[in-house]
Amino acid sequence: MKSSTLRKLVIVGALLMTCVLAAQIYWLQKTYALEEKEFNVKVHSALNEVVQRIRLSQRDSTPFIEAVERPETDYYIADIKYHINGDSIENYLKRALEENDLFTSYQFGIYNASTHKFEHVETESFNPEDSPHIQPFPPIHKEEDYLAVLFTNRKKYIIGEMNFWIFSTLTLIVVIIAFALTLLILLRQKLLSEIQKDFINNMTHEFRTPISTIQLSAEVLKQAAPIQQHPRLLNYTRIIEHESSHLEQQVERVLQIAQIERANPRLHIEKLNVHNIIQRCIMDFEYLIQQKSGRFNLRLEATQTCVEADALHFTNILFNLIDNAIKYSPTPIITVRTWNDAQKIYISVQDNGIGIPRQYHKMLFSQFFRVPTGNVHEVKGFGLGLNYVKLYTRAFKGKVTVESEPGKGSNFTLSFPLCKTSG
Repeated sequence: MKSSTLRKLVIVGALLMTCVLAAQIYWLQKTYALEEKEFNVKVHSALNEVVQRIRLSQRDSTPFIEAVERPETDYYIADIKYHINGDSIENYLKRALEENDLFTSYQFGIYNASTHKFEHVETESFNPEDSPHIQPFPPIHKEEDYLAVLFTNRKKYIIGEMNFWIFSTLTLIVVIIAFALTLLILLRQKLLSEIQKDFINNMTHEFRTPISTIQLSAEVLKQAAPIQQHPRLLNYTRIIEHESSHLEQQVERVLQIAQIERANPRLHIEKLNVHNIIQRCIMDFEYLIQQKSGRFNLRLEATQTCVEADALHFTNILFNLIDNAIKYSPTPIITVRTWNDAQKIYISVQDNGIGIPRQYHKMLFSQFFRVPTGNVHEVKGFGLGLNYVKLYTRAFKGKVTVESEPGKGSNFTLSFPLCKTSG
């Protein structure tokens, strides 16, 4: 993914998360306001019911007038006019609050207008864990007796009624924090990946000059008369030439992988005959497989063999798979098979080698990955071959899969779309 694309996704994601969080906080505030309003309505209703019961007990038939006031946020008073027993009012109040679903701690008292003092001051709690303490009532003097009710845990009660909204908000905050951490990790990994790619590119470019110098020197040495007359020195020169050529191929492969990862590979797409390329690869490996007392089995069963790809990289894909099959097989018997379905050609490279444990199958095509064998790798390499296979197979709109078990060999299968006018 390009850095600019990633940056845009991060900005868009951050804006969306901010908008969602802002909307959630807005609705949380609205919900609190609604719960607060509902609480106020319920208290008014409960206190009016208490006043009505007192009036009925006193056979008062005069028209009822709203008797409840709210001098402060947590403080309510209800005019009762009559001086009656405090226990009766306590029962009326408790029943009215229960009927209105107000199960919260409160403190009540009866104001005596003649003495200007509160009488029968009590606290009540519906929660055994609460132990409210008696607090002084706000000083409000009136000419008639009134019932005073102070809700000491009003905010706690309202918040408790909002459990779902609070839980969803906290969950959203956790998700946003996780999203932010993920973005930070992603950006950091992207930065490290860019640094790694730049380092590899610079390093491989720097290697090209000394490799060319070594190759040129080896070529000059090989032609020198003293070297030609000394078989041992000539052999050393050929080893230098061969190893420098091998190193040059590895450096070129790293550059090609970096190029395709940056989404700008220079490919020369043309129509290729798959069977011809397979046969050329088999010829190149014939000497090597005979050195290990092995053989090839060719089963070229495909009737449509045309694909559109870059000849060099398509050849290298098959070269890598056959090379691995030989390297990891003590006595290699390599079966190369092709077949068709309606739209694709399939190529499988099967060996009788050491095999690969199933837990490593998904990591096989990762860059620099090699199947762990302790501190010793009998087969040398950089872990780039299969990564190269995957990247360029994908570049040609193909797919690669693997089937393997330890001790039973490996079978790599490639599939590519046929040419539009294949024949």
